[in-house]
Order: sequence, then C-alpha cells, then structure tokens
Amino acid sequence: MYRNRYIIVAILMAMLCQVCVRAEIYTLDEAREMYKAGRYVEAAPTFAKELKKKPKNGSLNHWYGVCLYYMGEYEQALKYLEKGVERKVLLSNYYIGEVYAAMYRFEEALEAYNSYIAKAEKDKKETIAGIEQRLSTAKIGQRMMRGVEQVQVIDSLIVDSLSFINYYKLTPEAGSLVMSQVLPASLHADSATVAYIPQRGDVIYMGEVIDGNYDLCVANNLMGHEWSALHSMSEVLNNADNQNYPFLLSDGQTLYFAQDGESSLGGYDLYVTMFNSERGDYMLPQNMGMPFNSPYNDFMLAIDESIGVGWFVTDRNHIPGKLTIYIFLPNETKTVYDSDNEMLASLAKLSRIADTWQEGADYASYLDAIAAIERTEEVMKVKEFTFVVCDNLVYTHSDDFKNQEALRYYNQARMLQRKIDERTAQLEQLRDKYEHAIGQERATIAAEIIALEEEALQSNESPQMYENRARRAEMAFLGIVYE
Repeated sequence: MYRNRYIIVAILMAMLCQVCVRAEIYTLDEAREMYKAGRYVEAAPTFAKELKKKPKNGSLNHWYGVCLYYMGEYEQALKYLEKGVERKVLLSNYYIGEVYAAMYRFEEALEAYNSYIAKAEKDKKETIAGIEQRLSTAKIGQRMMRGVEQVQVIDSLIVDSLSFINYYKLTPEAGSLVMSQVLPASLHADSATVAYIPQRGDVIYMGEVIDGNYDLCVANNLMGHEWSALHSMSEVLNNADNQNYPFLLSDGQTLYFAQDGESSLGGYDLYVTMFNSERGDYMLPQNMGMPFNSPYNDFMLAIDESIGVGWFVTDRNHIPGKLTIYIFLPNETKTVYDSDNEMLASLAKLSRIADTWQEGADYASYLDAIAAIERTEEVMKVKEFTFVVCDNLVYTHSDDFKNQEALRYYNQARMLQRKIDERTAQLEQLRDKYEHAIGQERATIAAEIIALEEEALQSNESPQMYENRARRAEMAFLGIVYE
C-alpha cells in the first residue's frame, strides 16, 4: 500500500501517452476556443502543428508555451514563451514568471513579473488582475528557499482527493481524523471538511464556514451526549482568509492547521502555533515553510507521537482527481539545507523523496508500525458521491470504477462542479457586499460580479457532459449496452 513516490512518474507518463494516442488535430480557430476555455491538452497538438509552418509566429509560440506550462512541461514552455517575448507578446512575460515560480526559481520569476509590468505600463495596457499578489508570492517563495528544512520523507501515497483522509493511519493516542459527514447532525459543516477528535473524545476541532470563509472552530461534549454549537477557537487564528484542517498534539497546546491568503505561498499553506496559558490564547501562527509548503495546496498535517511519524497532503503533483500524502519524521529542532545546495529546489519540492533520506537509515520499522495500525483498525470508508451508472448499478466510491478512463471523466465532472459551486458562492458573497457598498467600492464589486458571470456564460463545459462520458465509458467496459 505504501507506494514509493516514483509511481508519480509512471502515472504521468501513462497519462501523456494516452494524450498522445488520442490527440486530435483541430482547426486553429477550434484550438483557440479550447485554449480560451482552459482545454490546453486538447489545444496543444494543433498549435504544435501550426508552429512547424510558422515557427516565428509570436501568438503561436505564446499559446503553445502556455499550454505546455499548464501541462507541467516547464522547460519546454520556457523556450516557446521566450520566443513570444521576442515577438513582442506582452503576456509571454507574465507566463515566464509563472513558469519560473512553478520551478521554484523565484528570483527569476520576480524579474519576469516586473518586466511584464514595465512593458504593460509603457504600452499603456492594463496588467492581469492580481499581479501584485504574484509579486508578493514570489518574494515569499524567495524567502522560503533560504530556509528549506531538512525533513526525512519516508514514503508517499497517491490517493483519491475526496477520500484522502481514509489513508491517515493514527494510533488511538494521536486521536482520529474523520469526515464531517459522520459527525452528529448538529455539527455538520456547511461543506465537507475534516474534523479532528483527540483520544478522550470530549471535543471536536474542525473548519466551519462563517461569513463566507472557513474558520477554525471547536465543539465541546456536554452531558447527555449532546454537543455544544461550533464556535471560533480564537480571534488570533481566524481572519479574513480560510483557516481549516486543524490538528492538536497530545500536549494540548501545539496546533497545526492550513491557511490561504496573502501570507501563504500557495493556496493552503501549513502553519503551526502554540497556546499561551498566560495570555489564554494562541500565539501568532508561523508558516512552516518548505518542503511542507509549495505554490499549491498543502494541508492536513498530523503527527503521531507514539510511533514518531507525521503526515501531510498536497496537490503539488498535478494528478487529476488525486492528492499526494507524504509521510515524514518530525524534527525536534529545525535544521535547514545550505542555500547554495544545487539540489535545493528539488528538495524543496520533494521531487524525489529518496534525496531526503539519511545515509544508512532504515525506515522499515516506521512503515511496519503504520501497517500494524492498518491491520488492527477498520478504515472508515465514507461515501464520496452517488453516481448512477445505469439501472441497479450505483457507484459511491472511486474504487467502484472498473475503467480508468471513466474514472478520469467522473473526476473531471466533480472538479468542474466544485469550481462552479465555488464561483456561485463567490457571486452570492459579492452580491451581498454590493448591496451595502457605495461609490467606487460598489463599482469595483459590480465589475467583479460581471466578470464572474461572463466566465460562467463563456464556459462550454458542464459536469453533466463529463458524467455522460464517464457513464458511456464504464458501460462500454462492462459490456452494458447504452440506450
């Protein structure tokens, strides 16, 4: 079960092979529409074909470079985006910054972003919304690269994104992690999240949506098996950003959680804080830095002190519908790598976990201890979804799929639906703000609402479309006639 991270390479290679086999060459106009819709894998072959005819065309180089960037082919993307810059394509400067940031070359990312801003100002063109935040994020990454912690990552797992918590194996002393749906009805969160319950079972910690954002909340067990309402853990912890995925060490004071926002490198970053008994509140949370955090989402850090291992999960490896769980050995004191280490970016990204191992170290005993927990504790398999394949055949878990292509289509449907739900929630929040805003603020919010509504209208993809593809692929694999 505890597969080595090298499996990532195999999966990505398989996915790329399937793309190559099925690649269909569309017309240039069709490819451009796919590009606008974010369907980069489908658009890329057409741009590549057209570039053979017009290798100096700035737009084609830019479009193909952007496609390669979103496909994770960073070195290749740079070559084409640099040609885009040569041909005066303004946005190529911005995407070069994005590529460098994805490669952890943050100093070069800053240079590219600043070049983009300077050229946009010279040409009197508006810059991409959020460019200042991209600059700030690159500076955060630059600082983090100077303090990459030496962490021994002993194994990794690639798991389904909606059931990742099933793979955390904690001893009873460390408490338990459960999906919010299995909690008492009075504690159901507004949306599915993870709750942490210490061994004594008299308190529950979880993220709950309050005023449009997740806050770290707690509920206490009352007499008669009743629970108090969820309430905020601390004003020090909860701010205008999302705070979620709490985990408390057995000392009852050390708290780990995930937060997004301006101080984070990616979406969610991992933070740690301590409860100060003299103040009666938590101390200012500290970002855990690299390799725990990345330009993507990193969350749900848990430590089992009784066997000496920790866990955290990330989407940094860009596998559709999947997350990567890293199992590591917590340090008593923080030691960082030499900032001149030529492998620093690879170590920060956890590109190859074997590079984090100490010479001669044997991690088998830790993995055996985890496996022993798995043998003695029943895994709580939470229903992920309800997908009707056909009459009398209903799937509730990713493992139910027999055909991997069908599963990929269904994961696309789930991810698209999640995006739609997030956009809907954002629109509702903006409309509420609009009602109470005045002057320039009202005009700004109106523009944001219009942009989101236009984004929804321009999308030519729907969850139902991918569900239908999943249904057809699964039925064909099972030999069921589709009517």
